[in-house]
Amino acid sequence: MEEFLILKDIVKRYEIGKKKNRNVTEALRGVNLSIAEGEFVAITGRSGCGKSTLLNIMGGMDRQTSGEYLFRGEKIDDMNTRALARFRNQSIGFVFQAFYLAKELNAIDNVAMPLGYAHVGSRERKHRAEEALAAVGLSEKLHARPSQLSGGEQQRVAIARAIINHPAVLLADEPTGNLDYENGQKIMDLLHRLHEDGLTIVMVTHDLALAKQADRIIHMEDGRPKQVLSE
Repeated sequence: MEEFLILKDIVKRYEIGKKKNRNVTEALRGVNLSIAEGEFVAITGRSGCGKSTLLNIMGGMDRQTSGEYLFRGEKIDDMNTRALARFRNQSIGFVFQAFYLAKELNAIDNVAMPLGYAHVGSRERKHRAEEALAAVGLSEKLHARPSQLSGGEQQRVAIARAIINHPAVLLADEPTGNLDYENGQKIMDLLHRLHEDGLTIVMVTHDLALAKQADRIIHMEDGRPKQVLSE
């Protein structure tokens, strides 16, 4: 498998407070990491170890303080705001612990939202949203609003929204965190199916049992990958 996501000496610092009383927190401390196309990678570690910060930098939602990020050979660091937004929309799919569904919209309209940002026509948006919901097993819930869906169903809608633009990589931050065991495993089964179809997945989780279902486990400690395990 070809490496297509490469992080070199990534440092992320947060400065809190005014000049005289400024505190500097280092969330990431010289991270060197590469993800191969087609991999399913789990990132584990205690709260505050830098897992979500790392995922946000991979997804272009945050920028590192120093270091270099290459995606398919292109330097993400050099992108302006517009190019970075296009990168997120076209290449990255996001799934979070909170589902972030618009309560006033039904499932099909929630899923179609990224296509609106990409200026896709309404008929094509509807068609592709139906396909994405079918891919996650929710063809019968097209017009249901989030309040009419279970937690597991809401997360599947969120995953359908994440994959509608056929992203190169899916970034999942604690995707089962708000679900019970049964629904959590259903989401994992869905992620495995997407992975088998060729999607690259990077998943943050505190649950080692879930992490062991991935191809590779990267354990974060104090802002650095301390241990890399392969199944």
